Amino acid sequence: MEGIINDDLDQRSQRPGPNGARPFFTRGNPVTVTRAERDGRALWYITSDGTKVIANKVELNAYSGLSSADQSHFFVCYRAQTAGVPVIEMADAPDRLFFANLPPSPNREFKVMELFPEVWATAVTQAASRLPESRKHVFVYIHGFDWEPGLKLDLVPQFVQSYLAHPQNSVANVLYFGWPSYGWRKKADDRSIGYGEQFTRNGLFKYFEVLSSKLKEAGKTLNLVVHSFGHQLLNGMVNPGGGHSIPTGIFENIFLMAPDITHLAVQKGGVQLRNMRRKFKGPHFHYNYTPLKQLAKNVHIYYDPSDYLLYVSSKQFNLNANSAAFDPRPDAEGLTTDFRNLGSYGDEIFKNDPNLQLEDGFNFYNVLDIIKNSTDPEPDPLYYGFLDNTDEAMTQAREGDYSGIKLLSTFWDRHFLMNHHAYLFSCRPVVAHVLERLAATAPQPDIREEEAPIV
Repeated sequence: MEGIINDDLDQRSQRPGPNGARPFFTRGNPVTVTRAERDGRALWYITSDGTKVIANKVELNAYSGLSSADQSHFFVCYRAQTAGVPVIEMADAPDRLFFANLPPSPNREFKVMELFPEVWATAVTQAASRLPESRKHVFVYIHGFDWEPGLKLDLVPQFVQSYLAHPQNSVANVLYFGWPSYGWRKKADDRSIGYGEQFTRNGLFKYFEVLSSKLKEAGKTLNLVVHSFGHQLLNGMVNPGGGHSIPTGIFENIFLMAPDITHLAVQKGGVQLRNMRRKFKGPHFHYNYTPLKQLAKNVHIYYDPSDYLLYVSSKQFNLNANSAAFDPRPDAEGLTTDFRNLGSYGDEIFKNDPNLQLEDGFNFYNVLDIIKNSTDPEPDPLYYGFLDNTDEAMTQAREGDYSGIKLLSTFWDRHFLMNHHAYLFSCRPVVAHVLERLAATAPQPDIREEEAPIV
């Protein structure tokens, strides 16, 4: 994989290889990275001459080594734009979608164009159809929270290398869905759910209905992948409110990765929870993932008991700054109980609480079990960003005590925790597991009503 050194290196950031020391790399030097290795939590890249370089000093071109067809994808823009330039600052979501080709031109300002459903669906289907027949699946990918407001385009090559470079890859193309996911958490949930509701009320599922139909005609499938805080947007999309409905059967599979949403979203009929950010004056949150079974044939939920960031997210719902101890009473101290995270617990709470009823039809997978049971050879960290986290505070949190979960830890140890949280993009066993779920999918073309068999 090709890369560029982003800073002048020294003895702390560069180590000699088997052939001895070489001059320190300087900012702008090109390098070829052949593999990676870990030293504790630190990740080091190994260059073609054996030199070791600390990973955060290298900007990888993750598209390198891939065919031109595998480098070409689409950005779907659900963000406000001015003269074609997406708005980076705080702004409401638009009433229609825009798109751009990826990767963007390095010599031009990044701009988007209005997306016309039929034209766009034809272009995506043609791009997928030029690939081998085994490449049957198109992903729509909804990203998570923006720590720093942007378009999240840095996720694109991560996804490309994780899936398209995998030996068993069957993914043809990826559509990156960018949305306004940033802001302080006290308002982000309200706003994100609202953007999802607006998406459906404005009829924007139509874009994906048209695409899904054209892909089926070509023997392809459309699948949805949602990561982390993107599940707040998704909740609004499938619960648009009275007088509005969602379509049926757009997606073959929906993959919910590290879902940053209450575990009660998969309860029978969902749940209505207090919106404590509005100090109990409402409106309240309606969480319900039951409609996902209408939107897709299969719904897969991947959860990780050692994902520290999701425990932090759960704790943010507790109004008592001094104590996060669970309290079953319907008051501020009981909020953490209600908002325990689906991405941390999966269906485990339902197994242990006879008062809860799990909605049928969801498939749950513990990421730690997938990794432990993997038969893959020892993975190269270059393609395997997952590193287990054994923080004692998480063990206590699973027993009901969130007092050890520290928000500042996510800043001081950000690089490690973010890589762990983003296992979807880089963990080979999980990627293989997703590809196995896709392999079980046989695309079925739509049957016109007059051609349907009489039974």
